[in-house]
Order: sequence, then C-alpha cells, then structure tokens
Amino acid sequence: MVVVKSIFGEIGQKPVYLYKITNKNQTSISVLSYAATWQNFEVVENGIKHQLIENFDNLADYIKTPYQVGKTIGPVAGRIKNARFAINGVNYQFKPNFGKHLLHSGDKGLQSQNFDGSIDSDNSVLLSHTVTGEDGFAGIMQVDIRYSLNDDDEVTIMYSAKTDHDVLFNPTCHVYFDLGDENIRQQQLKINSKKFVDVDDEKIPTGKFLSTTNAYDFKNFKKIGQGLKQLKPLDKFEYDNAFVVGKKAATLKSIKRAIDFYTDRDGLVIFTANPKDAQKADEHDYSSLAMELQTLPDAINHNDFGNTVINAGQKVSYINKYKYRKLSD
Repeated sequence: MVVVKSIFGEIGQKPVYLYKITNKNQTSISVLSYAATWQNFEVVENGIKHQLIENFDNLADYIKTPYQVGKTIGPVAGRIKNARFAINGVNYQFKPNFGKHLLHSGDKGLQSQNFDGSIDSDNSVLLSHTVTGEDGFAGIMQVDIRYSLNDDDEVTIMYSAKTDHDVLFNPTCHVYFDLGDENIRQQQLKINSKKFVDVDDEKIPTGKFLSTTNAYDFKNFKKIGQGLKQLKPLDKFEYDNAFVVGKKAATLKSIKRAIDFYTDRDGLVIFTANPKDAQKADEHDYSSLAMELQTLPDAINHNDFGNTVINAGQKVSYINKYKYRKLSD
C-alpha cells in the first residue's frame, strides 16, 4: 500500500493537497484537502485503467461547480425546512440559501473549507477542520474525515465529530458514480429499500414515507434509464430522492463491474446529474448518479427520520463503505 501527497492547487494563498492511496491491485483513490473531496476512484482491469466516479483534473472546476462533485457536505447534508430547528428546547434560525430553506448547512459548510490533512497510515488519509460558528452553527465542533482503501478494493470514509455545544451532524460524500463502459442509463441499480421520503414541490420532506413502487422500485436490479422512463408519466425527469436503507444500502453495476454501498445510517439519496455539461443536464442527458449515504434529510424536524444531534461533550462517528467488484472481462 502506498500513499503519495502532492499539490493540486491553491485557495486563499494556501495549498490544496491531493493524497493518492494505491493498493496491491493497483486500485487507487485520490482525495483533496479542499472540501475533503473524493477526487478519483480508479481500478485496473487487464492492464487498463477505469475511473469509477465523476471528477475534474483542476481545482478551479471543483470550486465553481454547483454540483458539489465529490465533496464532503456538512455539517448537515440536505435540506432543512424553513432553515430552522430546535435542539433540547432551544430554537435555532439560520440564513436560508435555498428559497426559504437551508441547503447543505449554508454557504460556508464543509464543502467550502480547505481541511488540514495528513497521511494517517499506509492506507488512510485524515482530513480535519474545526467549525467555529460558520453559517450560524453554535459552538466549536472538531470534524475529522478519514479515507481508507484496503486490499479488498473497499473504500471506507469515517466521519467523526466532537463538540462543546449541542449541534447537528449529518455529513455525506457528494460523489457521483459512472462505472462505464455503457451510458449511466444502461447501468443497473439495486436499492435495498421498501420506502422513500415524500417531499413537497420545494423538495422538502413532508414527514411521510411512500412505498418503493414503479419508478422508485429498485428492490431488484433495474436500469436507471428504465426508471427515468417510468418517471415521465409523473412529470418528473430526474431522481433526487432519499431512500430508507439498512447496512447494505445498494449496488450499482455495469456489465463489467459493480460497487456495493454500505452505511451505518438510515438513508441513501440518489441524484441523476451531468456536472460537466450544463446543456446536456438541461436536456436530462445524465452522465452519472450521485449516491449519498447519510441520515435522512431534515431528520431534526421529523421524529422517525433518525438522530442527527450531537450533545455537548459527545463524540460520534459514522462510516460509509464502497466496495468495488469486477464482474467480467
């Protein structure tokens, strides 16, 4: 196992580092200190390299993209209704950045920070940032994100936080998968879920769950394109949905390879997108699928969505795992 550190760019007169971890199979992941971004996931099959996630080769594109490509989103991923919530009877009001609501914690969330980084071992990188009131989050919260790659071609992301004030913590990696060689519409998705979150016209959870039927039924493998066709009669043209999942959340596969997704939380958000071509995105010509493992969005405002509160003095850790498997030559 080898970890190599290099400079990827500069932001605010500070260097942005890239850390590349490579295992005995020549599988590798690259991680940026900026936004604790998962920059690349590359496998070698029969001597040929294949990228499995959407990425950019320069810092400028990561900074300007509205798609949060590969970035760590937090402290709270997703939308919070009316940008307000209560913890232990104390009300908190945030500055809205998505209509009247809060999206991805605000404009100064983890996705806009340059983390302190270090090579943590021969197969992992540790990225750290201290949240000190950004976007109105109370108190001081130490956030550590550890990316690891083992010789079984499994990527683990561990999110840890400790705070001196009651606060929310529900981060995710906003990573977009495209396993190739066929178009994302031809790739097949299986989600181990019987229900998903109902949302209103502003994509805010209503508090209800709906059964995973028709377009939303991925209990067995189904081509993403088939699902998109099933959405059309509903006047919908994209997936941007949160599914209730267990430990083995999902599998995405192409003809030649697959990724299995594991989480210790209860949610998987999927989002069809084309981060590199705005015109194609407008035409619903998608290039990749975001797979965001997290607690269900707006959980603080719904009793049965899961717990995203960290109390003062408490430390919590969450783990997301992504396992690559070769299926055929």
